[in-house]
Amino acid sequence: MLSLQIIDSEITKYSSQEPNSKALDILSNVIGWCYIFCWSFSFYGQLFENYKVKKQVILQIQSVKGIAFEFLALNLTGYLFLSAYSLSGYLKGGDNGWPFNGNITLQDLIFALHSVAITILTILQTVYYYKKGDNPGVSLWCIIVLIILWAQAIFYIILTYIFGWEVIFTQEKLNVLYWMGYEKLFVTLIKNIPQVYLNYKRKSTVGWSIFNILLAFFGGILSFLQMLIDQINGKSANLVDMNIVKFILSWIVLGFDLIFMFQHYVLYNPKRNKQKAIKDEYQYMQE
Repeated sequence: MLSLQIIDSEITKYSSQEPNSKALDILSNVIGWCYIFCWSFSFYGQLFENYKVKKQVILQIQSVKGIAFEFLALNLTGYLFLSAYSLSGYLKGGDNGWPFNGNITLQDLIFALHSVAITILTILQTVYYYKKGDNPGVSLWCIIVLIILWAQAIFYIILTYIFGWEVIFTQEKLNVLYWMGYEKLFVTLIKNIPQVYLNYKRKSTVGWSIFNILLAFFGGILSFLQMLIDQINGKSANLVDMNIVKFILSWIVLGFDLIFMFQHYVLYNPKRNKQKAIKDEYQYMQE
């Protein structure tokens, strides 16, 4: 934590010496579009994986056994919250009237809206490919979490609309706009746990797209790098304050991606014995 503060102070010192560089603006913009490309296209890996697994005829395994339904349900909720946070901050934040000082870029907004669309498409594909016995469905704990998240978000919005921005908290970073972003962070923190557990129970990552993970990992690095460059360029005196949700989100994504890569390439590498992995998967789902 101390080292992060030292780095942050050095960056702030540098940014005050050479603010608003055109070259850094261009570089930040290019990196922003690159991270959007990585994070957005990472979704298509699972779409292809569902289709590919559907085509397998070995043991007549069907399409969607490799993906946790809790992940899909939480994913959609999380990206709806992120879209609300990003859209509000981009269109109405700061000088536009609403109490929001985060730096929401056009790339952030496009990513959030695209994520909602592609997540809905993945869910529709999963429903289409689903056959009885493929997956136990969304668990009770996940349903309870979703109800609580939506209930408190809607309640906070109604209270803010009636009584104003400081209805619950006086701090700006705890108003309803930031709150939606924090709910997205919470969702991201827990949504991957069912998938990690499912991979562990099946002792396999067959049906779960590693392409998704690799692009998401690289996108997380680029996302953090863009914020770093923007701070160096004088857009904020504090790295976290630029876009606190994006900052924390990048680290959560990187952490879980490392876990998934360890599962895929080290613990349950499908290339070692793909036939055995598929057979074990079939036997597990029959239990």
